[in-house]
Amino acid sequence: MPDETLQAAFEIKTTCDEISRKLLRWHWEKKPGAHSLNALLEHIAQRQQESPEYYERMPDLSGKTSWSQLDTTLCMRVLLDPEKDAARPLDLLGNTEHPGAARRACNAVRTARNEAAHASDRTAGTQAAILFNEAVEALEEGYAGTALRTTELEQYYRMAEDFLDRCGAKKPLASAAPEEQKAAPRSARPRSEGQRKASGSGSTSRSRSASKGRRNTGGAGRKDANSRRKGSGKRTKKPRTNYAVLGLLAVLLAVGLLLRWFGMKG
Repeated sequence: MPDETLQAAFEIKTTCDEISRKLLRWHWEKKPGAHSLNALLEHIAQRQQESPEYYERMPDLSGKTSWSQLDTTLCMRVLLDPEKDAARPLDLLGNTEHPGAARRACNAVRTARNEAAHASDRTAGTQAAILFNEAVEALEEGYAGTALRTTELEQYYRMAEDFLDRCGAKKPLASAAPEEQKAAPRSARPRSEGQRKASGSGSTSRSRSASKGRRNTGGAGRKDANSRRKGSGKRTKKPRTNYAVLGLLAVLLAVGLLLRWFGMKG
């Protein structure tokens, strides 16, 4: 596995851990009750007793004294906990504005982190970069303006592009986006829902204006065509009027010549 791809995979793993800590801390501090790290560790210990199968193979919690010591495995286990057997369910994701988008984002971050953590060759490292790119897109859908600021999303987008370049996959090969969306360049700044709506209404207005302009142009063209046909009719009548005058003059001239000839003969 090339050193550059190995380094990129390691950075993807650490970045996913950082994102996971941000998400868990944001959700934890938004819930009712205590918001300290100790309260979180007590909650995890209680859930381990209530649901040992779900919380098996967890990192050791002893010695955890700061949020920076938490990794994606622990954070996402708490955030994605179904809590079906919990005595006091917290439903952290369910308390968000878009719980479905938040859950998809958490799953995407966890998947990218696991791929990066187990990457052992160039193909796996490249796949981790692709999954991280898709995770950032999911984070924008689920957490833009809430747990993640716009500047943070911009930073993660730049990192995703850098990982793709370093792993030799400049485009997200595994993306399910339509072809026309893949071909369109993505702005480094995430677009808000209001900007997308404004863009859509602007396009509609431009479309209506263009359609109206085409109708007006068509009407003007028809008027010009009618004018040309009418003008053409007038021009064809004018030569017939001139020929009639010339014919009358020729008859008068002939009559005059005949009268003069008879006068000379008499």
